Amino acid sequence: MFGELFGRYLVEEKIIDDSTLSNLLKEQAKTRVKLGMMAVAEGLCTKEQADEINRKQQKEDKRFGDIAIESGILSEGQLEKLLEKQGSPYMKFIQILVDETDVESFEIDSYLENFRKKWGFDESEFEAVKNENVGGYISAFVSSSQPYISNIAGQTLRNMIRFVTSDFYIDKLRRVDEIPYEALAIQHCHGDHSIYIGLMEPEGENSFITMAEYITGDRFDSISAIVYDSIGEFINAVSGLIITELASERLAMEITPQSFYEKQVIKGHGYVLPIFFEGKEIDLYISIDSDINVGSTPLDIKVQVDTTRSEGAEKKPTVVIVDDSGWSRTILRNLLEKNGFAIVGEAGNGSEAIEVYKKCRPDVITLDITMPTMDGIEALRHIMEFDPSAKAAMITSAGQRAKVLESLKLGAEKFITKPFDPNLVLTELKSLVKDKYPEM
Repeated sequence: MFGELFGRYLVEEKIIDDSTLSNLLKEQAKTRVKLGMMAVAEGLCTKEQADEINRKQQKEDKRFGDIAIESGILSEGQLEKLLEKQGSPYMKFIQILVDETDVESFEIDSYLENFRKKWGFDESEFEAVKNENVGGYISAFVSSSQPYISNIAGQTLRNMIRFVTSDFYIDKLRRVDEIPYEALAIQHCHGDHSIYIGLMEPEGENSFITMAEYITGDRFDSISAIVYDSIGEFINAVSGLIITELASERLAMEITPQSFYEKQVIKGHGYVLPIFFEGKEIDLYISIDSDINVGSTPLDIKVQVDTTRSEGAEKKPTVVIVDDSGWSRTILRNLLEKNGFAIVGEAGNGSEAIEVYKKCRPDVITLDITMPTMDGIEALRHIMEFDPSAKAAMITSAGQRAKVLESLKLGAEKFITKPFDPNLVLTELKSLVKDKYPEM
């Protein structure tokens, strides 16, 4: 965040060019910050003192920190704090900037101050940007009188860091009443509030493909069902976390399945937060309690169900995975197969789930609650009528309290929340099969 944002400022001021910035950001990923530069930047020693310690290092074959302590320049406590900060992206970028360009170290402070003023950061926000602390800097970019806008933006950026990349920067939130898009993945959360959360690809950006490649680890030549599916699951993760927050405020919310559109226009009051990574723009769209029209003709996105059975299914606890997201099914399949389970079937909606369960009779079925055609609750109802001994683990958001209670009444035994916690998933599913497979 810091390197990308400060780097763009330096390009705009013609201090460096685009090519130089690109090289600096690539170098940043593999750089370890010199303690001397950090000590000077923190005001713990002068540049002359740091240079003298560096000269002694070459003669005495000692570490910078040891010499600094022996010389009385640093205390052990100060050295320990510097070592903790050595991986700081801020310090890495500054070091590379000085080492690889004509920018002098004495110029850095003035550039930083002008950069801070241009963006209007106060001191705490600026420190948050340097330390890449989303919660600390989000208010500097997201200003709205409507509730939850900042929360949604913050959750989105934290999920960008978790699932996509930390090498991004953002621009300031803007209000829109009409905005065209090349591609859109969006989800509606409704109940005590009406909240739309989506990601939009502006024309000519191809940002959906790039983001999907980060999420899945695969390569894509063009936008496809898998691309949309992975972007949709990213939005689903954000939505789930938001309704979990709202549930803590005793607000009842439900999530509808994601929708996908191409080459249309969103009309109605909303907000857009531009996010930039890999030289591409992707826009976070948020609308709270507004009457909006996201598009007239949604795409029919369905990732092909994997019908292969795991090897050794006759000796392992068997599982049927049900989720409308192909990417979520893949995550669960890979996790479970690596940990002693056998996948004997998959389904993309509740109707398919019933048929696959009857055919495969697994030890466990995982059922996503929010699915098109038929949701996981209705599928569970039919499965329990067919087999009252069925063991079901529901895939849900923690905020879907009403759905959780309904599932319990129908016979569900476990709940797994998205985004998935691998250890929790394994613990819950192993507990369902421990009587039959004690070795698990």
